[in-house]
Parts: sequence; C-alpha cells; structure tokens
Amino acid sequence: MIESKAPNLSSFGFRGCKVKFSLGETLKVKKLYMFRASMVSSARAELPSHMPNLETLIIGSFHEVVNTPTLPSKFLYLKHLNIDFVSGSTQLPSYDYFSLVSFLDASPSLESFTMTVKVCQGFMEHESTFSNPSDLRQIPERHHGHLKSVKISCFHAAKGVVELTCYILKSAVSLECITLDTIYGEQKCYLETGKRCDYIQDSILRQVPRALSVIRTYIEDKVPPSVKLTVVECWGRGPAPGRRHSLKISPI
Repeated sequence: MIESKAPNLSSFGFRGCKVKFSLGETLKVKKLYMFRASMVSSARAELPSHMPNLETLIIGSFHEVVNTPTLPSKFLYLKHLNIDFVSGSTQLPSYDYFSLVSFLDASPSLESFTMTVKVCQGFMEHESTFSNPSDLRQIPERHHGHLKSVKISCFHAAKGVVELTCYILKSAVSLECITLDTIYGEQKCYLETGKRCDYIQDSILRQVPRALSVIRTYIEDKVPPSVKLTVVECWGRGPAPGRRHSLKISPI
C-alpha cells in the first residue's frame, strides 16, 4: 500500500505491480506516469474523476487484455498522452488498438499522442489488415482541434492499428505531423554505423515490408497535403518510394 497525504502533489510516477494506492486529494496532479498491468483500461475508467486536471499522462501497460472502454468522462486539460504496450511473453493477447479512440475522444485539449507496442511482432495474434482489407471499421466523424503531433512506434499491420491511424488522419483537423516507426527505439541502429543491430529479431524484421505495404495501401492517400508523414524503417531494406511529396522515408 502506498498512501499519500500531500494535497499539493503535482507530479507522480510509479513502476511496478501488486500495489494499492491511496493518494488522497489528487486534484492538483498535472503529470502522471504509471507502469502496471492492464493500466490503459483502468486509467481511462478511473483517472478523469480522480485526477481531473491532468495535462501529461504517460502509461506503460503489460498484459493488456481488456479493450479501452467507451465512457462519458473527459480529460478536459490533457495535452500529452503517451501509451506503451509491453508484452511479458512472446505472445500478446488480442487487444483492439482501435478502442483507443475512446481516449482520444475524451481528451479535447490533446496536442500530442505517442503509442509504442513493444512485443515480438512475429508472434502477434492480432487480426491482420490483409485478412479482410475491405472491412476497416469507421465511426462517426469527430473533430480534434488541438492534436498536432502523432507518433506510432513499432507500427505493424494489425487491423486495429491501421484503423486507429486512419481515424486520427480523418478527425485531427489541426494535425501537423505523423510518424510511423516500424522499429521501436531500443532496437534501432546508430545512424553513424549504417548497420542494423544484431539483437533485432528476424521475426520483427520480416514484419517491416508488411507494415510499409499497409502504409502505402491504406494510409498514404489519406494524409492531407498539410500534414507531414514520416515513415521510419531499418537499414538493409532500402527507402520505400512515396506517392506523396509529404511522405518521407527515414532509414535508421
């Protein structure tokens, strides 16, 4: 049990599991970092009422098995949202990334959104976009007037990831840049060497061409001319040509 009686607490961070919290008055908390099991769904359900003045929310979640719920509660002041999904094993239970629309719709002041999926991609169980390419889900259009920057690291061909990306491109009317990174940060090679790191798993590398194909097929044509799209792949694959002047391929 962690108990706090600090009424002026403005920032709080925790990494671990099997701990209960009693933070007392949390109305002044503006920045929160939490790394726990199934943190995304619980954050969406509990934090709008417990920490209504949040401006920065950083979530690390492992074993996320419950889709993000759709609720009427709002993060009225949230400006920066960072969500990291981490698998504790070689297989990640099926999670619908498209359900994160609930988080975006609950954050009318959101300016930046970052999502990373740290998992062995070769063993993902998610439904592939290519299994039914004509059946990408859509929801009634909503406008996000402040969202300017989006980055999805470890971008892959999961249907929910593609649907979430397309939703952002359609609804974020103030979007300035979106980065789709096929290899997440810890696996990247150093720019000065030009060589891929030996510890990048082949199963992950095999997913890169698939991810690039998905971007070209489903996403590139939906990028407005005013939005800069950057696609990052790894060395040894060669830059993928874009059909738009706004598409920039950056080999890392």
